[in-house]
Amino acid sequence: MPESPDPPAPHAPAPAERRPRNARGEGDRLRTEILEAMLRLIADDERMRPMPLSLREVAREAGITAPAIYRHFADKEALSDAALKCLFEQLLDEMDRAEVASAGQPAGRRLAELAHAYCDFAQRKPSSFRVMFTDRALHEQETARVAARWRSAVARLAETGMRLTQTPEAAAMSVWSSVHGRLLLDRTGGQVWELGDVHSFVEELTRSLSTVDGAK
Repeated sequence: MPESPDPPAPHAPAPAERRPRNARGEGDRLRTEILEAMLRLIADDERMRPMPLSLREVAREAGITAPAIYRHFADKEALSDAALKCLFEQLLDEMDRAEVASAGQPAGRRLAELAHAYCDFAQRKPSSFRVMFTDRALHEQETARVAARWRSAVARLAETGMRLTQTPEAAAMSVWSSVHGRLLLDRTGGQVWELGDVHSFVEELTRSLSTVDGAK
């Protein structure tokens, strides 16, 4: 009686999917992909919440091995620093585009449009926005550049014949802190009172900041 054939061997588990290797000279492309993977993780509240972000998680998101990251970033802090700088550049770009788009409009309107752009970014990327301004992630140079946009927009009010209720420096700080704080309240403040739309808040805030001064 012929022997029964051996049963087929069970399939081995499929290896984790990996991205194809870059061709020689395409190292910058891998650096960009690692940075983009980090930005996706930062933007995802669910994946950021259970535990601190690790390079292993970033490597998995990018489809590479963790050691490959070290060819482009010295450590997790260097990668985080690069990612946060990228986010600040995105925010600054949106604020600058609002400045350009509102050119020729009254100074108060231009300030409002700048604030709306700031809010749009925060609402579109809430997790990223929160991480950008945590104490441990604070970037003095980048935040100084954001502050310069607020200073310029508020100073323009005085330059065009508006009498500020505060000094330009104090007014700029008040506007920024008010808009920023109002955005943060969206996460928990709704449990205390009805907040309404943040963009309506911006309109009311910029209207109340200044009064017309007839004297030039």
